[in-house]
Amino acid sequence: MGNAVVGDRSYRMYIDGKWVEAVSGATYDLPNPATEETFATAPDAGREDMQRAIRAARRSFDEGPWVQTTPRERSRILERIADRLEARKEEFRQVLVSAHACEYLTHTVNVDLPIDLLRNYAALALKFPFEEPLPHAISKLAPVPTLVSSMVHRQPVGVCGLIPTWNFPLFVTVQKLGPVIATGCTAVCKPSPYGPLIDLLLAEVVEECGVPPGVWNVVCGQAPELGAELVSSPLVDKISFTGSVATGKKVMAAAGATLKRVHLELGGKSAQIILDDWELDSAAPIAASPTFFHAGQGCAITTRVLIQKKRHDELVEKMIRFIENVVTVGDPSDPTKMLGPVIREERRQSIEQYIALGREQGAELVTGGGRPKDLPVGYFVEPTVFAHVKNDMRIAREEIFGPVVSVIPFEDEADAIRIANDSAFGLSGGILTHDAATGVAMAKKIRTGSVGIAGANNLLHAPFGGFKESGIGRESGEFGLHEFTEIQAISWPG
Repeated sequence: MGNAVVGDRSYRMYIDGKWVEAVSGATYDLPNPATEETFATAPDAGREDMQRAIRAARRSFDEGPWVQTTPRERSRILERIADRLEARKEEFRQVLVSAHACEYLTHTVNVDLPIDLLRNYAALALKFPFEEPLPHAISKLAPVPTLVSSMVHRQPVGVCGLIPTWNFPLFVTVQKLGPVIATGCTAVCKPSPYGPLIDLLLAEVVEECGVPPGVWNVVCGQAPELGAELVSSPLVDKISFTGSVATGKKVMAAAGATLKRVHLELGGKSAQIILDDWELDSAAPIAASPTFFHAGQGCAITTRVLIQKKRHDELVEKMIRFIENVVTVGDPSDPTKMLGPVIREERRQSIEQYIALGREQGAELVTGGGRPKDLPVGYFVEPTVFAHVKNDMRIAREEIFGPVVSVIPFEDEADAIRIANDSAFGLSGGILTHDAATGVAMAKKIRTGSVGIAGANNLLHAPFGGFKESGIGRESGEFGLHEFTEIQAISWPG
């Protein structure tokens, strides 16, 4: 076993089936965002550690027993991983709360959904069309026209460099681990330096489930050279990155040198459109959700709220009342707290700069905007709402990644669609209406990867990914498996 104790200890990395320190011996401290005290210590790897992991993944893919496994065998492994996660759920929960400030309110996504995703990937491994016949054709290239049979064979893409993020760490990594195992790839996972512990614990589970050495490797550290080495290495066939747009652009540019496959799940500035048939009492909590659901630290969270001008002030008043009377702020280890801290002090400072920008550019700060006076320790930011926001303001255009929501008035449905589309992002969105047909028709006009009508979502089967600067490619369900395969055409006479 690699890291049996959860907190207050030094962790190790998982490379080629072994638990190892960084070659340099370096480590770094991981603070609890609510207390600012060190929660654990992680290895601070360097380029040599990453190169070792990449070689292990390459060797395992090219020469190891993994390439001989069947979809059924890989499906069973995914089921075992899901079972072990279920058995160790509380252990993962403790790390999510203490190292990532994941409030209990988020644990459906942070803890339960990853287990369901793994079971779904296990089922998909048995149904996925790894081989598919094509219609017969007549080859006219031969001296005599010849009947040709053909098939599509979907091969694993190969060695995958995985760079998940810290905000929903188990969910994000499982969305990469599931397809890697199901399709027969191998991988090197480089977690965010903000939160490597979930990925190190997950590596323990992978090891317990009989995955051969080199198939799954985890290298953690603070140095930018780790990601650079992974993305640029000619031994890596694909990169799957979840994170900021700025870093995603660097990943894509660096991957271009070796023309490797790239999947990018980046930022968002998603719009929640409230139509006039939706009552405002139930709209207010949904509209206010960025101010309490994981402190607004989610790329798909609807941080722009679009409401008809005539109903704007009433909605804002109800949002304020909801936040003041319902939203509780404090240490996420307390299950009664809805809003915890943001992940680091530098992130809090960035959020505070955006709040100042909103006020400077003329938006009306109606609640929040500072630090909770009763919480002097921890990286807390008050739940913050801006009203009368114009869509050309920076708080409406740039991803803040904090508990800040902008309420934007619109004239009519056409204006709402125009505002929703007037963004460099296109990841998610919502429409609050009781008329599903109207909602679907509007959704089809919005340039975004997913739209939830009346609060509906399907994180288990529906594709997840974005238009425009929100990324390239899709995760979840069968759509996620396709991202980890290469298509090969095979033809023969007859």
